[in-house]
Amino acid sequence: MRVEKSDNDVAEERAGPGQDRDLRRLSEENVALRLAWEMRRRGWSQDRMAQELTNAGCPTHQSAISKIVNSKPDGSRRSISVDEAIAMAKVFGIPLEELPLPPSGAEGRDLHHLSRIVTQEGRDALEQYAQFILAWGRLRHRLGEQENQAAYKEFLATRRVDADRASEAIATWLAADPWRALSAAYNVLEQALQMMGNGRDLTPPTQDRRWRHSTVADLLCLRDLFGRRIPDSPVRAVPELVQGHAEALVRVGMLDLVVPVIDSYQRGEPCATDDVVAEIDKRLQQIIDREPQDRLDYLESLAVRIGLRWKGSESKQEQEDLVAELGATAEDYADAKRIGGIYRDIGLR
Repeated sequence: MRVEKSDNDVAEERAGPGQDRDLRRLSEENVALRLAWEMRRRGWSQDRMAQELTNAGCPTHQSAISKIVNSKPDGSRRSISVDEAIAMAKVFGIPLEELPLPPSGAEGRDLHHLSRIVTQEGRDALEQYAQFILAWGRLRHRLGEQENQAAYKEFLATRRVDADRASEAIATWLAADPWRALSAAYNVLEQALQMMGNGRDLTPPTQDRRWRHSTVADLLCLRDLFGRRIPDSPVRAVPELVQGHAEALVRVGMLDLVVPVIDSYQRGEPCATDDVVAEIDKRLQQIIDREPQDRLDYLESLAVRIGLRWKGSESKQEQEDLVAELGATAEDYADAKRIGGIYRDIGLR
């Protein structure tokens, strides 16, 4: 009876004992080069590297690191144990199978890692920036009342701040130019992140920017927030709801209108949201009524019409009926839902 050989069996037959030793030596050479490269880019000494491996559960002395990264006159190096390799991968934050690969791939991976850091840190910064603008907006709103200015000056006086310094502080918070510069800087950061894409690959995004960054999704989300969720929520829960939508509020430029509502709830006092919803509806209607200049304009209009009818879910038949009612194609319907951020977890009314 003939037994078929696996690919591994065939590979082992082709690679004789000498080749196997050569492959192992090449792998260890790559690990040594990778170790030296990772230490160099981190600015780690051999002592520091030994300590990092020890902290990772693999007790190591500096001399062992020296013998790995520095080859002997004949080109040989100290062998690397499995435990050491596992500890190195852990310390460097890479998969174990990547450790023995040629070091030429490490630079590409490092660039990819940096691109992920830039985009992730940028998104985190954008979120914090929105919270910063929202807090400043509340401060400007509160200090717009004379009695609040007097209360602030009185408080600063208890901190031994003289009246002139207190007045300068208030003037700084209320100054229009820094406020406009702040908003402009936010827009620049957001645009930079838009051009970078999601950071999951090194390929620049090719889609039209308006396709990816329409305000329709923000407006529909805010309509749901101020039209349904805030009125139906306990007063104490509203501040956290609003904080989670700070970026949308900044992007659509509605802080002047919504800050009084937000500030009221922040102080534990409910406030009507009718004016906010009315302004959102006005903007959504403008999107519906405008004459489309391209397909994206049409899809934004379609997204608004879908969003205003969205109940949180739909059956296949309901979708087909709505597609027919709106005079759209199934493809346009799906694209419009994506632009509008319309999914099952959002219940708009």
